[in-house]
Amino acid sequence: MRPLRVALIHRNSPRVMETRMVGWWSYAVPEFVVTHYVVGRGFRLDRDELAKAHDMAVYEDAKIFGTFSGKAEIPIFYHAVDSTALEGHYQHRLSEGSKCDVILVDHDKLERFEISGRPVFRFGYCINDHLFYDYELEKTVDVSFHCNAKDCPERVNVMLFLADFCKERNYVFVAGQRDWIEYAKAFNRSKITVNVSVAPPNRPHRVFDAMGSKTCLITNHLCEVSGEERKAGIHYLEYSTPKNLANIIDEILSTGLWKQIGEQAYRLVHEKHTWQVRAGQLRELCAGLAERWPALG
Repeated sequence: MRPLRVALIHRNSPRVMETRMVGWWSYAVPEFVVTHYVVGRGFRLDRDELAKAHDMAVYEDAKIFGTFSGKAEIPIFYHAVDSTALEGHYQHRLSEGSKCDVILVDHDKLERFEISGRPVFRFGYCINDHLFYDYELEKTVDVSFHCNAKDCPERVNVMLFLADFCKERNYVFVAGQRDWIEYAKAFNRSKITVNVSVAPPNRPHRVFDAMGSKTCLITNHLCEVSGEERKAGIHYLEYSTPKNLANIIDEILSTGLWKQIGEQAYRLVHEKHTWQVRAGQLRELCAGLAERWPALG
């Protein structure tokens, strides 16, 4: 298949520019040639202008909104990612997606976007495997916690609990946010990484970023997402209470089970959830839409 020319529409943020922490569009692949369109709130883009240089456009969800004018038959894909944390997030993304031709969904339930009347497909998270991989660092940290705890009391409580628990057990514990490569390396140095999802239907990027860095992930319950193929007890462990979390940490550190789970997770993510893999899946999806939009063939 020939590469498709993509107009990638997104806000101005280091997380979504040419060098990306997220996997989508994070490096060059044979399937697509990408041009970045950095926009703000209230943007206006002309389909006729986009169609002159591109076969398709992908509008990524963020804290932006806009309109598309013109009559050119260039398909605009809306990518809904952060739609599960709050009802307001969902309503905003449903509204923006309704302005586009196709909706791609990360981890939300597909049926929640089918009411838009647009075709809806899974386009789940993938890692930037040029950033998240095995750096072969020594496992000097027993337990790490790198969630953003701002405005999330549950994360604060878990972080404080882990700090006290690890001090009592004489486990090496580190916490706090990291930038770019240091974030990935922090996972790779850790035997265990703990995650707290902010809402029951939310599956953070961190789940795959951590597993793709060969650390054993322990998390509160994760929602089921079609196509992810991850399984609790095999690729990660789930805890229910702080006491349960403490018991799991004690057990897998004493038995060495953390290493087996981390390796199983690493294989899954690097075989199924890299940008190279996801790009191939998207290119096949586009080919299936070529009857409606011939440029996607």
